[in-house]
Amino acid sequence: MLGYDPGVGVGYDPALTLASLLVSVAGALAALTLLHAFRTNRGCIGAGIVLSLGLAAMHVTGMQGVRIPGTFIWHPGTAVAALLIGSVLNCASLLMLRHQGDRNLVPSATLLSGGIAVLHFLAMAAAEVVPDPRAGPDAGSLPRAPIAVGIALVVLAVLACSVLALVADRLRRMNRVLSEQQAALLASEERMRALTDSLPQMVWVVQDDGRIVYSNRLFRAFFGANLASYALRIDAQHPDDRAGTAASWHRARVERRTFDAELRWRNPAGEYRWHKIVIVPVMQERTVVEWIGTALDIDDIVRARDALRVSEERLALALDASSDGLWDCDLATGDLWASDRLWQRLGYAAGELPFHRSAWLSLIHLDDRPEVFGRLDAHLAATTPVFECEHRLQRKDGSWGWFLTRAKVVARDADGRATRLVGTHVDIGLRKEAERRIAHMAAHDALTDLPNRTLFRDRLRRRLSGHRRGEAACAVLCIDLDRFKEVNDVLGHHAGDALLREVGQRLREGLAAPDIAARLGGDEFAVLLDAVDGAGDALARAEALIREIGRPVRLGDQSIEIGASIGIASSPSDGTDEEAILRRADLALYKAKAAGRNLACLFDPAMDPAMDLALAERRRLEADLRRAIAQDELVLHYQPQVRPGRGQLFVGQPSAGQSPDSQHADGGPLEGRLVGFEALVRWQHPSRGLVPPGAFIPLAEETGLVVALGEWVLRAACREAAGWARPLKVAVNLSPRQFQQIDLPERVLAILTETGLPPDRLEIEVTETVIINDMARAMTVLRRLKSFGIRIAMDDFGTGYSSLATLQAFPFDTIKIDRSFVSQLEQRPAAAMIVRAVLGLGRSLDIQVVAEGVETEGQMLFLIAEGCGEMQGYLFGKPQPVEQIAGLVAGERPVAAERRETALRLVRG
Repeated sequence: MLGYDPGVGVGYDPALTLASLLVSVAGALAALTLLHAFRTNRGCIGAGIVLSLGLAAMHVTGMQGVRIPGTFIWHPGTAVAALLIGSVLNCASLLMLRHQGDRNLVPSATLLSGGIAVLHFLAMAAAEVVPDPRAGPDAGSLPRAPIAVGIALVVLAVLACSVLALVADRLRRMNRVLSEQQAALLASEERMRALTDSLPQMVWVVQDDGRIVYSNRLFRAFFGANLASYALRIDAQHPDDRAGTAASWHRARVERRTFDAELRWRNPAGEYRWHKIVIVPVMQERTVVEWIGTALDIDDIVRARDALRVSEERLALALDASSDGLWDCDLATGDLWASDRLWQRLGYAAGELPFHRSAWLSLIHLDDRPEVFGRLDAHLAATTPVFECEHRLQRKDGSWGWFLTRAKVVARDADGRATRLVGTHVDIGLRKEAERRIAHMAAHDALTDLPNRTLFRDRLRRRLSGHRRGEAACAVLCIDLDRFKEVNDVLGHHAGDALLREVGQRLREGLAAPDIAARLGGDEFAVLLDAVDGAGDALARAEALIREIGRPVRLGDQSIEIGASIGIASSPSDGTDEEAILRRADLALYKAKAAGRNLACLFDPAMDPAMDLALAERRRLEADLRRAIAQDELVLHYQPQVRPGRGQLFVGQPSAGQSPDSQHADGGPLEGRLVGFEALVRWQHPSRGLVPPGAFIPLAEETGLVVALGEWVLRAACREAAGWARPLKVAVNLSPRQFQQIDLPERVLAILTETGLPPDRLEIEVTETVIINDMARAMTVLRRLKSFGIRIAMDDFGTGYSSLATLQAFPFDTIKIDRSFVSQLEQRPAAAMIVRAVLGLGRSLDIQVVAEGVETEGQMLFLIAEGCGEMQGYLFGKPQPVEQIAGLVAGERPVAAERRETALRLVRG
């Protein structure tokens, strides 16, 4: 206001002028106090309004202290505008100060200065002086000049104090920052020391001259008080590492680059351990001032790495020596790694095919893909523990090879999806070929290579089922060779075998597909004519076969002629049941033989009276069998099972024409250790005498009596075996009908508990028929029986054509070679091949093999040479009642004694 000139003489009231100053100071302090107390937008606005009101109050108070010859008139609009605009600018200044802080004070100061200036000038513009001639100068007022000088001095003093305060504040802040930085530096050093001391490796800082300026706890513990000696640190290195390490360190220093090496240092205990050394240069102005080094003990890693390398070398050698092909597939990308052995097995060079999953999938045989993909998907979905499948892969030359693929998922993502699959391919071509040959031999006659009885009945069963689909009629021909026995007796078995082979070949040549011929046994053959045009067509074709068989056969230098009698039954005219057709064809055969032989005869319903007589006899026998089971007319005979070996007990006592001193080819006496018996049921009929098993067991099967019969045999065998002096095993046959009982395992366990026989002494024998009729049920029952400790044996092995599949499905303890193969060992090489193959199969599957029907020394010697584990047959003893085997059971009479009695009977008879 000192610059205000109203055009008249102006004076100033000292008190009011000073009061205006105090009002402005009070308003500013109030505004600052409010701003400090409320650090919000509202606080800033409130402080701005208080500051503006204080400035307005100062202005009003100062104007009251102005002394002029007249009066002031105020314009309200201008005054209010001055207050509003000044308040807005002041509030904006404080808000900007709050948000920007000390980073940039110029905008905030500019707004504040503008607010003060606008408020002052607009307020002065709102004042208008009205002169009053009557008023004179106020004697108590001060002139303008002294007041201006005083105010200037005060302002200068305030400015000087402000500058000093700013300098002091700046120094205080600098000291505080320096203190904080020093504390932070000390804390950082402590953290660095704590960090390096907690590291699993040694850390040190060394100057270029080799002097240590810092080291952590591990470094000091390793090198002790000599850590400052560069020479001693070099001395701690292994002698073999010093030269190479020194050369590498020298190059690193010259090139001012990081030093990286693996070397051995001697620890305080005197042991050399491998360490990973990394030393990094610290540069200042392109000059190395010091080096920071770390040393990590990697001795365990190095040893593990060496062991892994040795293991990988061994694995590589093993893979080279084996037939396995390894592969590793990334399921996310499809990338595939496969060993060279796998590509070699397929005829490809390494890298010749793309290393991708799709390449492998494209090699799988089309017929095998559904099973392969199904099992693979199941394993990838984690429903099976491993992937295992036998399938064919195409080789480079276009042929197909059988492989066994085993694989396992070794990695899955967070969602459980398989990401990596590792597996092997094993070439099983030789095994598959052997299985094919064994399966063929099991389903075909060893002498003629025609289908055997089992395969023929299966083909007939399937053909008869075609009648329900409207297929044409078919016919069964039962063939019996005429005068064959005379040829066999006169010319010998070799000539008889040759004759049978020739007949089989002529039957094959005389039939057209899909007709088949089979050898049922001895000189009995059967033919299935798949489609016939009535009985006349079947008869004509049978007569053509008679003519073909009747052609002379050249055996050596002799020409032999035989005939054939054929019985014919057609389906559906003569029946649609397998047993009925075969029985009626057999009846027709008997009529042909009775009519003079070398004839073909059709089945005639007039033959049924004879069948009625047989049926009546069958019914009487059935009634007698029911009574026999109820009244305990049945008895058990036991046939010994022996284990061949070497020792003092000579099983093969001399038979007719053999020296008592006979020994095995290698000079050692043969031993036969008794291991158990097979329980065989016999029927002692009150009037019929001893009824052979072949007469009543099939009847029991057909009528269902076999369930009660089988339970009787099992209970009786367990009861008698429990009383034996030695813990020998007892083998009991179970029929397919018994396996239809849901509670069969519980029944067997109850019998064992009742009789007191330990489960491991009982061996249950089953045939393949038990399993193939209902595999799921049979496997469940067998597994439950096996879980009790009972041994399970497959009887008559090789007579069916699903034996291999059955062995694969269930872990049998024993397989018994059918007597039909053992009896032909010395006559037919094919039988020897089958027996040898079964023994090899048993060894590979770790299953005990028992040979049934051993009757000659030659058969026994062959089986011993081939490693047969156990034998059973007339050579060691016929089935006898329990009273007659008491000596064997007690160990008082060796198995040899039984064989000696048999030999004497053969000599005398």
